[in-house]
Amino acid sequence: MLKFKNQISFRPWLLVKRKRMVQVFALRIAPDFLALSLAGIGSYTLRFKGLNPQQIILPGIQELSYSSFLAALVVIWVLALLISGIYSNRHARLFFTNARMVLRTSLFVFLGIGLFSYLAKAEFSRSIFMTFFFSGVVCILLERQLINGLVIKPLLAKRRIYTSLMIVGRNDAALDSYTNWIVENQSLGYKIVNRLVCPKINFKWIEIFDSKIQKMDHYEILLLPGMDTDPNFAKFIHYLQDLGIPINWIPHDSGNLGYWQVPLPQEGLPFLTFQDSKIGPIGLFTKRIFDFIFSLTVLVVLSPIFFLISAVILIREGRPIIFSQKRVGRNGKLFKMYKFRTMVKNADTLIHTVSNQHGLDHVLFKNQKDPRITKTGTFLRKYSLDELPQFFNSLLGSISVVGPRPALPREAKVYSSLYERRLLVKPGITGPWQVSGRSNLDLQTSIALDLNYVSNWSFTRDLALILSTLSAVFRKTGAY
Repeated sequence: MLKFKNQISFRPWLLVKRKRMVQVFALRIAPDFLALSLAGIGSYTLRFKGLNPQQIILPGIQELSYSSFLAALVVIWVLALLISGIYSNRHARLFFTNARMVLRTSLFVFLGIGLFSYLAKAEFSRSIFMTFFFSGVVCILLERQLINGLVIKPLLAKRRIYTSLMIVGRNDAALDSYTNWIVENQSLGYKIVNRLVCPKINFKWIEIFDSKIQKMDHYEILLLPGMDTDPNFAKFIHYLQDLGIPINWIPHDSGNLGYWQVPLPQEGLPFLTFQDSKIGPIGLFTKRIFDFIFSLTVLVVLSPIFFLISAVILIREGRPIIFSQKRVGRNGKLFKMYKFRTMVKNADTLIHTVSNQHGLDHVLFKNQKDPRITKTGTFLRKYSLDELPQFFNSLLGSISVVGPRPALPREAKVYSSLYERRLLVKPGITGPWQVSGRSNLDLQTSIALDLNYVSNWSFTRDLALILSTLSAVFRKTGAY
């Protein structure tokens, strides 16, 4: 099987022209800032119309007026949009309104501000807060539609702005056909700067491809129908994502992708795109805040159970109470994962007496009737109580509450470049593997579930997996 390297020294997406950066600012950031400023002014005027300055109750934060509060919120809102990637050098995001990203990022901003104001015990008018949120979203979306219709489309028609495009197809006939079609539809805003025939994705062709892209500046790639029939197509997609190259795709057959690969339509474009397999900065920040609060709450609320389990293990099995094991965390970093001890003290020396139900060469070692498991350990594993100390890991930041199954070092060593992508995020106490059968699953299925989670993460999905975990614990499926 073809295994692509994960990194190369040359990264063409860093060579962004100053002209394009000015376009991004002029066509997106500046208008958004102006739209939000107008929404803030309107919200302030509507709420305090007819009132004297002495009649306005301050927000409850010392030396902070409502005008200062709204001005700061405008800056925070724009910065959040910037961090979310909505201003990234991607054709669809630069030239077309992306309402879904605007709404999602805006909601995160206001939930964060609401949490901060609660912790800071700041008392302020909820009406001005909600008015600014709804009017701000409406103003941004209307402003983007106006910019798109009055500025961007005329510039596209005159070929004053465009995105460089490299086309990759199976043969010259396909390249000629789609080249002519893109030239005829110049309103899409693409200019073809390179074409490459790909009869087969292999090492030799990758070398040719690398030599082409190193001579190009900022650009995107369009993969033509038939490329997805290659057995290494999914690996090539991940290879392009590692290089930071935006990918457009006209599908012929999506069955080769694996269900962790979910192509998405682009607003205003007749192509599909591949979502980056990395959780964005806002998502990572949200997960970390949630992990800390949730883990701290669990540790406090369940502290009596922790002491009870510790006492039972100490009395019946003796020391140690906690078992630690090295696991592979985010980006391959090793950490010690903690559990309540469920096996006899010399379990490692007795491993040769137990057979692996998954087979001799399998990296996961499991046996439903493992004689090394103590009576107390059997009960703890049955209801997943042995996993509770992992909330200390989550509190400290080595793992997340929800994420891929924590991998053993010997397991990670046999990962292909495709499977390594599950290491882009922190492993989790629970996740798709834990709620879908756990130890009953084979390695390929468990990794596929993890890849699906990494590529399609959302905060609401994390909440759903936590709720599903409660059901899985009482079903006891695969818990041994």
